[in-house]
Amino acid sequence: MIRLHLAAPLVLLVALQGCSPSSSARPSVALLIVGSMGKTAGRMYQPRAIAVDPASGGFYVADRSGRILQYDGSGKPLREWFLPEYANGQPVGIALESDGNLLVNDSHYHRILRYSHDGTTLIGQWGTEGKGPGQFTFGRDIVVDRERFIYAGDYGGQNDRIQKFSRDGRFMLEWGGCGEEPGKFQRPQGMAVDPTGAEETILVADCSNHRVQRFTREGKWLSSLGRLGVGPGELRYPISVTVGADGTVYVCEWGNHRIQGFDASGRFRGFWGQAGRAPGELSHPWDVAVGPGGKIYVADCDNNRVQVFRWSLQGLALDAAGAPAESRHP
Repeated sequence: MIRLHLAAPLVLLVALQGCSPSSSARPSVALLIVGSMGKTAGRMYQPRAIAVDPASGGFYVADRSGRILQYDGSGKPLREWFLPEYANGQPVGIALESDGNLLVNDSHYHRILRYSHDGTTLIGQWGTEGKGPGQFTFGRDIVVDRERFIYAGDYGGQNDRIQKFSRDGRFMLEWGGCGEEPGKFQRPQGMAVDPTGAEETILVADCSNHRVQRFTREGKWLSSLGRLGVGPGELRYPISVTVGADGTVYVCEWGNHRIQGFDASGRFRGFWGQAGRAPGELSHPWDVAVGPGGKIYVADCDNNRVQVFRWSLQGLALDAAGAPAESRHP
């Protein structure tokens, strides 16, 4: 097994031979690895949120040093900036708006921040501490639908819910509450907007209930997938979710150190990943996102890196598709 001991910023192109959910082997999967442990320029310290530019493949990372880091599509560091405050804790949710501005759910400061795409300007903010409309206990993820409505997760103190805002931060509605029944949450950690159906829907990684729930944009419960376990189709602390252009739902499992794929109806299609430091292995991944060309970006938190994959789901295996991701910055 290959192990990486990373002492400097790294962008690496490698190939992985893995195992399918059955006993047969998967084809090789090409991937790009970006990052190494550190708090200086270009390095990462426990990345916990990622947002990808759908046009360029460039991406933003929020890490536990209180920074936002920006990279181009090949993994080259472009710039970074610190949040206004971060001593109390760091954000776990970021999202790009269609105009290129970046939203940050500033978890431990109970607010939403809006930055220009290059981080030079804090354009606006809203939110205060509390349990009322537009307030937050500990903010979680943040996503934006095609009409530019904003959805922000919150949890703590029986305040597990999703809030919906207009683009200017005006509170619209909320749904959820702490519990195990359908439509309730125990730590609604990650979210995704699914644009592939007749109507956009909102997916929520209901972390401590070990499931992913689907809602309308008005908060009406539609369906759930997953249950506690380690087998195919089972989940252990799902912490993030994203949706591919074909409707494939990718679930990032903090507890099982892997990514699972489901079709739009919630049927299990395949999984990949195991605990470790080698290329292709994961250590408590925190976020997953889809970029241009169907590339999958994973914030590999405790390995202090981002891994980028090109996958398609064929039966129960994750097969290589197309050319590997490329790097011009070895």
